[in-house]
Amino acid sequence: MIKALIARLKQGFRTGTFPTKSGPNLPLDFRGRPVLDAEMTGEDIEKAQSVCPVKDALGFDLEGAKLDLGRCTFCGRCAEVCPKIRFTKEYRLGVFNRADLIVRAGEKSYEPPRQTNPEALALKHTFQLREVSAGGCAACELDANVLGTLAWDMGRFGIRFVASPRHADAIYLTGPISANMQLALDKTYAAAPEPKFLIAAGACAISGGLYQHGRLPATPALFIPGCPPHPATTLEALLRFTGRL
Repeated sequence: MIKALIARLKQGFRTGTFPTKSGPNLPLDFRGRPVLDAEMTGEDIEKAQSVCPVKDALGFDLEGAKLDLGRCTFCGRCAEVCPKIRFTKEYRLGVFNRADLIVRAGEKSYEPPRQTNPEALALKHTFQLREVSAGGCAACELDANVLGTLAWDMGRFGIRFVASPRHADAIYLTGPISANMQLALDKTYAAAPEPKFLIAAGACAISGGLYQHGRLPATPALFIPGCPPHPATTLEALLRFTGRL
């Protein structure tokens, strides 16, 4: 026992300092919120679409060029063939409305939305999540699981994954909702007590991503884009959703 305590003292403090004003320590190749040049044309979009693995992630309408973060897998192929698209280090990607996932060409600045829902703000000190992997590849699930480790320790904010939906404040959904998981998802969501929220994490849960999308049991109260979302993106979104940030 004494040896274990001495070893632990030598290890020191291992939890990251996030959240801080300087932000998390992101990898060099991290792709965050993209920026579209104001001068993008339909020809530029067609060039980017030719290499995009997701249908309708990129588009062009009366307002100009657009990119749907709810469909984007952040593969970066579009930026490789079109210099008018670039991926920034902006990791604060979580939004509360689906329409806010649309990135428009020529946007001057970005500031993530603030929570105003009093039912979500009431969860500021404790937020229990029941994860449902509805046919996912395990990438989103594994990166969410990382949040419970020493490095991130989201439990220090009162955020935890629980075993039963009856103990949950929100259902944390990953995966495109396969036909075999539809009923299980519906039952899990129905078992959660009111008031409850649905969180769609990752492109598959938001739109189907590369796959056909199943039916959501409710309108998500939080959308966390990515393929998969970086742990910093997820934790920041959860903290902002409950009014901690």
